[in-house]
Amino acid sequence: MRILPIFAYFIFVNCINGFVHILPFTKINKNDKSQNILQDEFKLEKIEYEQKKTFSNQETLSENDKYNLNWYVIGEVNKVKKNTINKISIWGKNYAFWNNGTDYFSVDDSCTHRGASLSIGKLKNNNIVCPYHAYEFDTSGTLKVVPGLPNFQNTACQNLNTYPVVARNGWLYMNIVSEKFYKTNDIKIFDEPESRNTSFKSIFLNRNFNAYGRVVSENSLDVMHIGFVHTFGNTKNPAPTKEVPPYLVGDFPFHYKTTYNYKSGENSMVKKMFKMEDLLIENEFILPHTTIARVIFGNFVSTVMTFAQPLNITHTRLFVKTYRNFWHTNDDSIFGKILNSIGDYFTTDMMSTTVMQDKAVVESIPLEKVNGLFNMKYDKIQNVYTSLYKKLIHNSTNFE
Repeated sequence: MRILPIFAYFIFVNCINGFVHILPFTKINKNDKSQNILQDEFKLEKIEYEQKKTFSNQETLSENDKYNLNWYVIGEVNKVKKNTINKISIWGKNYAFWNNGTDYFSVDDSCTHRGASLSIGKLKNNNIVCPYHAYEFDTSGTLKVVPGLPNFQNTACQNLNTYPVVARNGWLYMNIVSEKFYKTNDIKIFDEPESRNTSFKSIFLNRNFNAYGRVVSENSLDVMHIGFVHTFGNTKNPAPTKEVPPYLVGDFPFHYKTTYNYKSGENSMVKKMFKMEDLLIENEFILPHTTIARVIFGNFVSTVMTFAQPLNITHTRLFVKTYRNFWHTNDDSIFGKILNSIGDYFTTDMMSTTVMQDKAVVESIPLEKVNGLFNMKYDKIQNVYTSLYKKLIHNSTNFE
């Protein structure tokens, strides 16, 4: 079973060392706004770190801004089977959702009659059928069929709450605000620029953490743990050589960004395979749980986008999407497909290892200790995230 990975590695390294020049890597043109995914970090050096207080609490927000703070990743598009009921949990509440091949539907995972779990029921003509008494609810949540009572009169209390589900760049997002209470076409879900650039290839994975969701997201924003938790980090020089403090990005609500110059570690892919030392790291977050870590070395970019789905207060599912503009070609030949598959294999393996290294440490943090007792110089982006998170999303202090 190890022959394929070893053979793949042999081909892969030789491709990188000997034939990398034939691949259509896209050079970043900073004057081309359609390709440019970088900010002019030098112009941003004078921006002072300031924790924005514009959104002190949800009462100051518009109804639509409140609504758009409640989009949560619930799955990967390619892993959701047609006409199969899926159970998910967000903040301790259970939901059932399914895909009929065209659209996605979601309802409370609890029958309004006696509370049975609908996710262990079945689908019938796109209705969800309760496993207890075979009551049928349509996609709008309306109770339509009651076996033995063909002439029953429907009342509002019999109907289910429904929730919008949309597919975006390989992930499925659900809004936990019921369509009964608020419905709009003005949906704001962050689109990462890499998703619009054909020079990038992406892989997906997800892992469960026995940890508070906010801490899982904070870890993704933390630059100083890299040298000590991850084998690719720089233990000798763990601190950035230059920092652009966090600032509010104007393209999207609650989108903050910071930039670091960093030296690659001795055992990092960048140093070993690409023979480069200088990195530019861009760390970003978008409330409630989206983080982006973009590592730029030369003309190459590796972007890790995460979303921490809070199953409940102490359990989280971390969704990870990793983009790269290397180890990838748009060539549809057999050689191109093989190279892309090998690139996917190694990217997935490295990302899985990275997540598990984070998991070991993050899971050791008790809920009552998540706020810590002090902050240090490079904790700025996490502090902005934590402050906004406590005000607008959830405050763990209530559970200490």
